Amino acid sequence: MKRFFLAAATLVLSVSMAYAQEQQPASNPKVLPMFGQVAKTDAQQKADEKFLTSCDKSFESRTEASNFFMERGWEYLNEGQVDTAVYRFNLAWLLNPDNYNTYWAFGLVENSKGNTQEAIGMFDRALKYQPNNSLLLSDVGAAYLQQYIKDKKKKSLKQATAFLDRSLKADQNNAFALANYAQVYYYNKKYTEAWDYLHRSRDINIMSLDYNFLADLLAQMPDPKGMFRNDPNAVESAN
Repeated sequence: MKRFFLAAATLVLSVSMAYAQEQQPASNPKVLPMFGQVAKTDAQQKADEKFLTSCDKSFESRTEASNFFMERGWEYLNEGQVDTAVYRFNLAWLLNPDNYNTYWAFGLVENSKGNTQEAIGMFDRALKYQPNNSLLLSDVGAAYLQQYIKDKKKKSLKQATAFLDRSLKADQNNAFALANYAQVYYYNKKYTEAWDYLHRSRDINIMSLDYNFLADLLAQMPDPKGMFRNDPNAVESAN
């Protein structure tokens, strides 16, 4: 096991150094989902083959290697190093195109950049592998909510609602689905219901709380429970 980790660490270091030496603007396919979905040059294909061969020597399977690079990608994403994270996700995808987590990660990155249509396309790829994954479905719903904010089309809001319904059917305690549903009610001007779903989501997982949305909701209707106040100096009173 120690030998495996040493080999993996060496591989990651070599990949990281190569990436650092070749750091380029965000238009570089290396930092675009699925390498920008563009045809690769002969040199790039040879580099891919070399990388895959190295992984075959360092890991028991390409599935295991793919999962390893996914974990490194999440670590970089949590640190705010988006380009480096996407590069790791690309390596994970190269190792295993059937790793649904790669498409999920690409979707999250695209949605964070405001590229909602691209995000939805990636999420759709992930859903082919995990059609009943509650967290994935709630992320799709969130993407459609972002699309609605951009286009103000009822169709986008209906799509968001449909995916959030599916998400909650799979897991009624999915805090993020409940939080997103609060926004659905908000955009339908049903503020009492929006507060109900916001509190339900917060009670399950406080990390689901979107403070920007909270401010918007407070501007429309005071918190029925009095937990939140429309006061920039106020702090949430309940723990």
